[in-house]
Amino acid sequence: MTDRFRAAMASGPLLLDAAMGTRLVARGLHLETDDPALWTLTAPEVVAEFHRRDVRAGATVLLTNTFGANHAWLRRFGRADALEPINRQAVALARHEAGPSRYVIGSIGPTAVDDPRSLLDQAGLLVESGVDGLIFETHRLDQAEQALELVMPLGNIPRLVSLYQWPEPIAPAVRRLVGRGASAIGLNCVIGMEPALQVADSLRAVTQLPLIVKPSASRPGVVPASPKSFAAAATAPRIRGLAPILVGGCCGTDESYLAALSDAWYHQTGSCPPAR
Repeated sequence: MTDRFRAAMASGPLLLDAAMGTRLVARGLHLETDDPALWTLTAPEVVAEFHRRDVRAGATVLLTNTFGANHAWLRRFGRADALEPINRQAVALARHEAGPSRYVIGSIGPTAVDDPRSLLDQAGLLVESGVDGLIFETHRLDQAEQALELVMPLGNIPRLVSLYQWPEPIAPAVRRLVGRGASAIGLNCVIGMEPALQVADSLRAVTQLPLIVKPSASRPGVVPASPKSFAAAATAPRIRGLAPILVGGCCGTDESYLAALSDAWYHQTGSCPPAR
């Protein structure tokens, strides 16, 4: 599957999923005492439901609900013992909803880098459980570099890197990530599709790697952009010009944002969207 995923990335665009954490918060998750990754065990039906909704909206790539599923972070909740069951269950849930024609990539957040052994343990579990790739999301550049180096022993699994902010100038940062084996690079959590695509323009000017664009719809306390306005900047010509590219939604987005992206792309290209 990893070779098939590499080929799919190279021929993109691919539609990524929407936010998991903010949807779980809307369902009652309290971040002060709980974590989205723990819901993989305590409420797997809810996690599976959001994966299912994203697939129906057109997503072809699902991220596992494992952003904080590392020893260092789970220890805050007294659940470091849950590292293995969370990561294995998260892959199983995403894979079931993805089916044979879509892809599942293992999400690893920046807190894993604080404990190198923890990061390697989590990444190893995700690979053993059958992910098509790993994504290091919401990282700083230095964290992403360290993560890429730590997972080198895991072999040729695709390694995607998504920073929350790119340093200037961009070109040296891109070279550093490429030199450490990044298979795709991009950003998430920036507010708004247009600012995210502007960064993608800068990245495309210096690399032919697949790009990742996964912006947020809003920040806490601010009314989020509507699905239609969120998707408006991601026109078919713009996305084709940046391809190969993977596009989805981060904080504040749900399946309606993916549907708006899918509808815009396929309407403008004149082809049919995936079945929902």
